[in-house]
Amino acid sequence: MAEKNKKSWFSFKKKLSKTEKKQRSKAVRNTMIIFMIIAVGVGLTVGFIYLERFVKTNYHFGDEPLSLNMANIPFWVSPELEKKIVDTARKGGVRFVLNETVAQQVGENLRNLAWLYDVQVSVDSNAIVVNAGFRKPVAVVISPNGQFYLDSKAIILDYVPISKLTIVEIMGVAAHQISARLIGSKWQSDDVAAAIELIELLNKMDSQVQPQKPLLAEIQSIDVSNFNGRRSTSQPHIVFYAKDGTEIKWGARIGQWHKNLEARDEEKLAILYNTYKELGTIQIRSAQKGTFLDLTRQQNLSLPIDRY
Repeated sequence: MAEKNKKSWFSFKKKLSKTEKKQRSKAVRNTMIIFMIIAVGVGLTVGFIYLERFVKTNYHFGDEPLSLNMANIPFWVSPELEKKIVDTARKGGVRFVLNETVAQQVGENLRNLAWLYDVQVSVDSNAIVVNAGFRKPVAVVISPNGQFYLDSKAIILDYVPISKLTIVEIMGVAAHQISARLIGSKWQSDDVAAAIELIELLNKMDSQVQPQKPLLAEIQSIDVSNFNGRRSTSQPHIVFYAKDGTEIKWGARIGQWHKNLEARDEEKLAILYNTYKELGTIQIRSAQKGTFLDLTRQQNLSLPIDRY
């Protein structure tokens, strides 16, 4: 009986050990799984922290002031204009740091600058990058309120020194009406539009027949004070003045020559550029006092190029 009881007890103990072993094995597996989950979580957390530190340390996110990079800056942009762009970008105390919030603020600031259009701002590895078009001044108007530039579309730009461009003064317009509050808007008047159209025409001619020595570089101003004969019907509507004061009578605005029985526009250009080619200059007043060029008279001359 004792032997039987001993055997039974041993069998029970052995059976209990197997159950315990399974339970322990299961517990170990569960513990290992939990441990692995915790380890992976900790590893990811540490990894993100390290990555954040790496980005901040190596790419200066968040704290370090960075540069503002302008892409495709035209050759004619002066140091004064560059400074104006940077100062505008920094408006409101903006520091050039690498984050989207700063990039957005820089973009909003620069979109209010009349000199730029189609402004796009992004963040790269070491700078705030600005892509934008530049408005190129072709004319200047001097008014009691200061000097103002105009681009080829008559957009009004505030004055900063620009030395690498030929910028022609437009005279005889209602300059008293222009003020700083109009910067960035379009000058809506036919006389200004006519003057800019002529400047652009001479620019195009120069690029085709006088690229090395542009005729426009010798033009000081365009006088539209008698535009459409508003002062005198017998006097030329538009007059150029060379830098030495030589008067160049252009006449009616482009496309209106027939209304005043003047030479065709292409004839006017032929006289002007043939004279320039022959004399090497249109500044002829100094050679003979009172000398001027009259482009309005019909002479049936051909252009120095096939088309303009």
